[in-house]
Amino acid sequence: MVTIKVGALADSGDLYPFIPLMEGKVKPDGFNLEFEVIPTVQDINELVLKREVDVSVPSAAMYPYIQDYFYIMGNAVASAIDGITGMPVLSTSDIKQDELPKARLIVHGPNTTAFTLYKMLVGRYGKLVIVRRVLDEMKALGKDGDVLVAVHEIKMMYAMKKLGINAKPITSMWDMWKNISNGSPMPMGMVVINKDLGKELALKFKETYEKSKKYAESHLEEIIPKDVRIMREAQGADLEEEIVKKTIWADIQEYNVPIDQVKRGLETFYKLAEEKSILPKVKEIDII
Repeated sequence: MVTIKVGALADSGDLYPFIPLMEGKVKPDGFNLEFEVIPTVQDINELVLKREVDVSVPSAAMYPYIQDYFYIMGNAVASAIDGITGMPVLSTSDIKQDELPKARLIVHGPNTTAFTLYKMLVGRYGKLVIVRRVLDEMKALGKDGDVLVAVHEIKMMYAMKKLGINAKPITSMWDMWKNISNGSPMPMGMVVINKDLGKELALKFKETYEKSKKYAESHLEEIIPKDVRIMREAQGADLEEEIVKKTIWADIQEYNVPIDQVKRGLETFYKLAEEKSILPKVKEIDII
């Protein structure tokens, strides 16, 4: 029987659809699953690029580099459709938007959607500071970097408040994106599956993933404590259930955008990124 290696990202919104599968609440039929929890999105991006996992949750910006080897699962593309998860640019200083090109910029990694959007929408920065973990990013703000693109802003803003960090939003990727994209959904992350498994098995996994996602969304009170436990182990941080719950609720909206809108957002994102020579050309958005 085929074993599918899954690299699950240790972020509440991306993790929750996998938890029923990890906990045996939803069982695969005709294949086995092997899970590894990966702590950061940049780690995920690198593992997918090296094809060391069959299924994972890379940045949308990673797809041009892996398009020949992975399908995009159409029911698992996180897309922002409003400012709630719009990646605000935060600072502890009174930096104005027109000063961003000179600022020291903190991002999760060079292949992340956050950094790609920043290059697309702002263009320049004074110095790039790569800090892979969310809590370390917050501690670096004002010390190693002037501005931060907050991907997980609900957790980010809450944790900053607890740490006594007074961060102010300057702008957001969403506010700038909606103006140049004609209001298209803004791609963020996506679940991809290895083409070497074959399309039939890939579609079978997609169906199983959908069952797991729906189970999680209808059993949140059961799933959230398990999400918190896995996150604590992977991140080495004390996370509160209420914040994880709010994060998941926001991400449920992202993961349930209609497929026609998802496609429109992806097409717009890759077209603009190619025109600005930020990402390689996408030959075909291969969605299953």
